[in-house]
Amino acid sequence: MSLAMKEVYHEKKSVSKKDFEKGYMDLMNHIRIIDQKLSTKADEVVLTMTLAHRQEIEELQTEVMNLHAEVKRLKQEIRTQETKRVVSSMKSVHPFRNWFKKMQFARK
Repeated sequence: MSLAMKEVYHEKKSVSKKDFEKGYMDLMNHIRIIDQKLSTKADEVVLTMTLAHRQEIEELQTEVMNLHAEVKRLKQEIRTQETKRVVSSMKSVHPFRNWFKKMQFARK
């Protein structure tokens, strides 16, 4: 193989400066275009990931707000139940609480 390459190289002998510069400029332009495409693709991926993360964050915020409202409702329900329990326990502990009032009505 190397013999074939040498023969091709010897037949052509050399490349002119103008052809080399043209080839070099074409290669650099091609590299620049590939770099721009790669940069654009990377930007698109980052944007897509950012939007997906934003949507996930918004969903999590909504879930947190729902959980907060549920906890608040449950706390209120517990307070209400405790109040009812305390009131009913007070009634059961003091069955003669209004006994004197009832007695006065009985005398009349």
